[in-house]
Amino acid sequence: MNLWDRGVLDNSSWHALEEIGVFTDGESAILHGETSGAWPTQVERVPLYTKNGLEAPDAGILASYAQHPQRVLGVVGQRYRATTPEEWRNLIKAAAIAGAKPTGAFSLRGGSRVLGTFEVGTSNGLRTQLLLVDSFDGSYALSSGFTSIRVVCANTLTAAFRKDGSGMARLRHTASLEQNVEALRHSIGEAIKSGEAVRQQYERAKGTKLDREQARNVFDALFPPSVLPDGRAKTIAEKVRAEAEAAAAMAINNEGSTLATVWNAATYLVDRTGDGQHRKGRGKGDTLDSLLFGSRAQRLHEIHQTIEVVLKDGTVEPMTVSEAREHGMDDPQIGRSILDDMLN
Repeated sequence: MNLWDRGVLDNSSWHALEEIGVFTDGESAILHGETSGAWPTQVERVPLYTKNGLEAPDAGILASYAQHPQRVLGVVGQRYRATTPEEWRNLIKAAAIAGAKPTGAFSLRGGSRVLGTFEVGTSNGLRTQLLLVDSFDGSYALSSGFTSIRVVCANTLTAAFRKDGSGMARLRHTASLEQNVEALRHSIGEAIKSGEAVRQQYERAKGTKLDREQARNVFDALFPPSVLPDGRAKTIAEKVRAEAEAAAAMAINNEGSTLATVWNAATYLVDRTGDGQHRKGRGKGDTLDSLLFGSRAQRLHEIHQTIEVVLKDGTVEPMTVSEAREHGMDDPQIGRSILDDMLN
């Protein structure tokens, strides 16, 4: 089913129900979304009553629009916290400021789902799309991610989540939503800004050959051996290192005797085990929000903040963040690790 409601696209879709408009920046996307009646300008919880006047425990989400009548978009529980129009606008503007080109501002299912779509470049000949989607009836978490599918209806939205859903950040509508939306706003901008640089850097990493000693030193920096001769810490360290070796040998990660192989293994193990099983996180589903908030985010931070200095004799010396600061390196410099030093 199409389930189209209202909205504007930059090009015609197969269902031809949309308005066609010109998108120049985030502000134009917001204007299209709100004047078309796809995106509400105000949302509020309103009480629900039974026929005999008793107030129900759940509430309705009442939406107001710039040029359309109000409507109730869904019935939600007591803990539900809706994304505000201002938070939604900030996400749209953050993506556009970071370089994503808006391509759509529309809604589905009677306005209960709102979407913003962007084009952010090409990868392997396919256009890469950035997708923002939210719901006001509890059917979807506030979600964002990259996909190769052009989303213009409910069918393509389902396909995008099925094919690329593991790369979606999904924020539940709870009391912590405000803080997480702010973090997501910064993450979207940084992801878009750095994406092309990371792709270029990765290509250079694939061309950076490591001899056995260099590879072992980089490996030790990312997966340190235990300093204790025995005990639980040693067992855990050995397990982690064994998983890393297994991950590096996988076809999906193995780029030969290059820096890219070690890099792949380190990031692969953030959300998977050495045999390819997904690591379970808190909450429902296997979603990217655990990579933005929590222990997995901390591990990604550790990977990118590990400083390794290439010495003149070709060996690699690990350096922690605190040690780097003691050597006079500021935070922007700390963000550039051995991956930069070796590739330059």
